[in-house]
Amino acid sequence: MGHDKSRYENGYAAERIPQGFSPEKQLPSPPSENIMFGALFKRILLLCLLGVFALVVVGKPAAVLEKRATQVSLISYTYTDGVLAGSINVQNIAFSKVVTVTYAVGNTWAGNQAIAASYSVSGSNGYETWTFSGTAAGATQFYIKYDVSGSSYYDPGNSVNYQLPSSTISSTTSSSSTKVTSDLTTTTTTLVTTTTSTAIPTTTTTPLTTPTPTTTVPAGTGVVTASQPPAILPSIIPPEAIPTAPSSCGNFNGGDNCASGNIYTFPDSSENRRWQTPPQGHITYVSTFQNMRDLVGYADIQYNAVRTNAVVVVNAASRTKESLTYNFGGNSQTSNTFQVSSSFTGALAITVASASGKTLVLDPLNFIWQNNPLIGAQSTFSNGQKGGIVELFGWPYNDIASECMFLGKAGYMGVKIWPATEHVWGSNYYEPDHQFRPWYLVYQPVSYRLHSRMGTRAELHTMIQTCRTAGVRVYADSVINHMVGQGTDMQNHRSPDCSTYSGHNATDGSPYFTSGNTFVLNPFTGTRPTLEFPSVPYGPTDFHCERILSSWTDGEVITKGWLTGLTDLNTEKPYVQDRIASYLVDLMSIGFSGFRVDAAKHIGPGSMAAILSRVRAKLGGNMPEDWITWMEVILGGESSLLACDGGKWSWYTNLDARLAANGFSAVDIAKVKVWSSDYPKEMPICGSWIIPASRFAIQNDDHDQQNPGSSSRDMQDKGSVFVKDKDISRHRSFEVQLFSRTDANWNIKLVLSSYLFMNNGAAGFPDGYSDCSLFTGSQPVSACLGVPKDTAYVAGACGYQLVPGKYTRVHRDMAIINAMRAWVGLSATTAAALGIPGCS
Repeated sequence: MGHDKSRYENGYAAERIPQGFSPEKQLPSPPSENIMFGALFKRILLLCLLGVFALVVVGKPAAVLEKRATQVSLISYTYTDGVLAGSINVQNIAFSKVVTVTYAVGNTWAGNQAIAASYSVSGSNGYETWTFSGTAAGATQFYIKYDVSGSSYYDPGNSVNYQLPSSTISSTTSSSSTKVTSDLTTTTTTLVTTTTSTAIPTTTTTPLTTPTPTTTVPAGTGVVTASQPPAILPSIIPPEAIPTAPSSCGNFNGGDNCASGNIYTFPDSSENRRWQTPPQGHITYVSTFQNMRDLVGYADIQYNAVRTNAVVVVNAASRTKESLTYNFGGNSQTSNTFQVSSSFTGALAITVASASGKTLVLDPLNFIWQNNPLIGAQSTFSNGQKGGIVELFGWPYNDIASECMFLGKAGYMGVKIWPATEHVWGSNYYEPDHQFRPWYLVYQPVSYRLHSRMGTRAELHTMIQTCRTAGVRVYADSVINHMVGQGTDMQNHRSPDCSTYSGHNATDGSPYFTSGNTFVLNPFTGTRPTLEFPSVPYGPTDFHCERILSSWTDGEVITKGWLTGLTDLNTEKPYVQDRIASYLVDLMSIGFSGFRVDAAKHIGPGSMAAILSRVRAKLGGNMPEDWITWMEVILGGESSLLACDGGKWSWYTNLDARLAANGFSAVDIAKVKVWSSDYPKEMPICGSWIIPASRFAIQNDDHDQQNPGSSSRDMQDKGSVFVKDKDISRHRSFEVQLFSRTDANWNIKLVLSSYLFMNNGAAGFPDGYSDCSLFTGSQPVSACLGVPKDTAYVAGACGYQLVPGKYTRVHRDMAIINAMRAWVGLSATTAAALGIPGCS
């Protein structure tokens, strides 16, 4: 990543709305999108006042009931014994919304003839289901009103109301209950509302409170000695003054700046601002928030040395310091530890409960011993230490699972996927720069829950096990230097120019908060907002205080400054190190064979060694035989500091020294690679190999070079970025050279299969969810910069597709495949043998 800002260029300011735009119209929200606090309470008050005025003065709605698109539609209703009940399809335009069913008795409309609808469940297509039920004796007709963000939408609209039966139908005869459709031109008895999917797939929208199929576990017996993780909260939290909410166009920007040049951390008093999540029952609450206003936590897996047994330790915290109980796979207990043996083959369900009845459902856990053997592998690949790895840039999990049969036959050792963590979700509107769900939001994590745009945890697990059966290892892209961009969260925001913008949601619906561009006091803490990610959980003291990354020659600034406005984790803090280690062990437990570390350069070799040492301890004191990791350390003018001089910040020598000091064997140290940003033009950047070439991972073009204008690596005439050069022959020659060159003993070589960017500069990707046909906002769809859907996996596809918005499939090129096979000692193969006859 290094100096390249293309991935994160919109992380802080991309969602800003120019002055003069209406934030509600400019930024309608996706499922679970939250427009919180600030203007929310004014809007609620205004809606209430308008509602009273309409009921008292107007009586009946205005003559024109305007039906606008499909913001609100009746799904079905029943009218039995004077009780009117049913369900409604509501577009999730904003977090705060009011849905009311108003009915007439005869031709009389009165203020008390209304039934409030309530939220039921989120769908996968940008809509929610709301339900209503209430006494409506003598009702003859009704309509639905949807109030949201200062606008009102009606169903059916256009001076039409739904007509009710002339007489009440007895509830004792269920067959005679009337169910009516909302399409008045049809006579069917059940309404089916069809809408275009506008969010992540149906399989990825299950709320966290919906149990994942798990296996009941016998009560565990002690085998692995548990180590309690560091506490989530500081033991002492000093008081902090409560500021006054800024007036006019002001906001709280600058409040979290570092106090001085040599201070990089938040004061413990900032923890007074934690616990910002709306409580259950509040108008801004949604079910995916669970009880995170009062209860947070996570599960930590600790294995024995041979990884045939494990102890699960839950680290949880209660806002009110209540006593907690824990349920592990059906076993309720007061201890926060649970023993599991290799006889357990399912997913371990875990729930935490407080004495007052608050609950927190954690993600179900998998274990290393459950992973499928690599039975389809054509080689041992030196126990996973030498091989070709394909990076499938922007491929959904289900497509990767299908592709793995080809990868195994072709002789690739593994496949690297995008970050699997929950991340910022781009919504149903396009950004003010017109980008529709750009790819770089995947690199802004909201939690360590394994539910991304690419699929759910269950789909991830299935994909990994499918690939392993085909003989293909799977590697994760881990983003552990930072969380989201400052000012990119679920709250309302106001920029200094008085323009406003609403929040973003997350792919699993978790709450998350920053302080950037916020301007009201949080109604639950009574003070100003702060950095908080309850699903991790992280609070303000888990981050470095806000500081611009202003120097590339100062190791302290490089590792503690905020990279392009991204909220920088305090990776020197033991709790943060341990929480990251728990996440990395979870990745390996679900089946990953290793991981790339994004932006490792900004973590630093000392903190990275400490994190890996905690991973090693949780894995029983040694790393798996076929495990590898590679660090993204982009070097330029800072190469002396970060590599060649051998000091504190050296990724070449100090990393090894720190790993060895923490108990890593020479064998395990050799599995820790540095991604070679100096390949192919400047290597070795220090003039000689400070550490062996086998310690580097190399590739021709990488994913940070894909965006137009990106300059993360200068390869000049020594390499080729395919999506920019668009020269198949030239790019193929450099990929073949990657595997055929013999001037150094590199053992990990990566091939990028990306997609061709659109000619209009759209920064989405072709999984189908950056397609502007899904846009449901009020802006002109003609201005939307999107990418149409392309199917990633196509069984007989050849390599090198050169069409804008289409996946390239470089890894399917036969010349590259056979160069790779020769390098790992496999004989040449043919296109026909790989199931792609006619390809070259």
